[in-house]
Amino acid sequence: MDKLKVFGARKGYAGALVSCLLLVVAVFVGCGGGNDAYVPKPKAFPKMVLPSKSYSVFAADDLPMTFELPAYARMLADSNQEGTHNKGWYNLYFPQFDMTLHLTYHRFDNWSLFDSLLLDTRKLVNKHLQKADDILEQPTSLMNPEAKGLVFSIQGNTATNFNFYLTDSVEHFVRGALYFNQKTESDSVAPVFQFVEQDVYHMIKTLKWKK
Repeated sequence: MDKLKVFGARKGYAGALVSCLLLVVAVFVGCGGGNDAYVPKPKAFPKMVLPSKSYSVFAADDLPMTFELPAYARMLADSNQEGTHNKGWYNLYFPQFDMTLHLTYHRFDNWSLFDSLLLDTRKLVNKHLQKADDILEQPTSLMNPEAKGLVFSIQGNTATNFNFYLTDSVEHFVRGALYFNQKTESDSVAPVFQFVEQDVYHMIKTLKWKK
């Protein structure tokens, strides 16, 4: 009799456990909307209001060229550790986006120096090969016959996605590199980057060497 009681108790416990499991499954299915599968929402980013495009001509005594810059950017003279301006070195700062276009001008008087400047430019670009998906080159003479050179479009999540050099093929050489001042993910900042990229292209298209 004692064995029968124990067996009956165990059977009752098992039945109650099965009932509880069936109840949990029923609630889960009900909350899930039957056979509807859960579809995660795509990742979204806050919408940024971008300023209107407006440009003015920029000129400096230590630069042999002029070009047009957007009204919402500030051209800042680059300085060394002693606070002295490095002639021909400037930073175009976009405060709303915390981006900087670093510009350096060099004068060359022989082709060996020109080749050295060109090699340094390619070395700076190739530093990003490890993280870059691809590096595309675009001749700038198609945009502006006065500005011979290349635009390097660096694809992928790299420190800089836009580099270029410009020259008159006689004595002037300009190098530029566009950076976000904070670490970013390329997908999240793509609209801002494309917006500022247009300004850099506009600068290249409007460049004129001083006579």
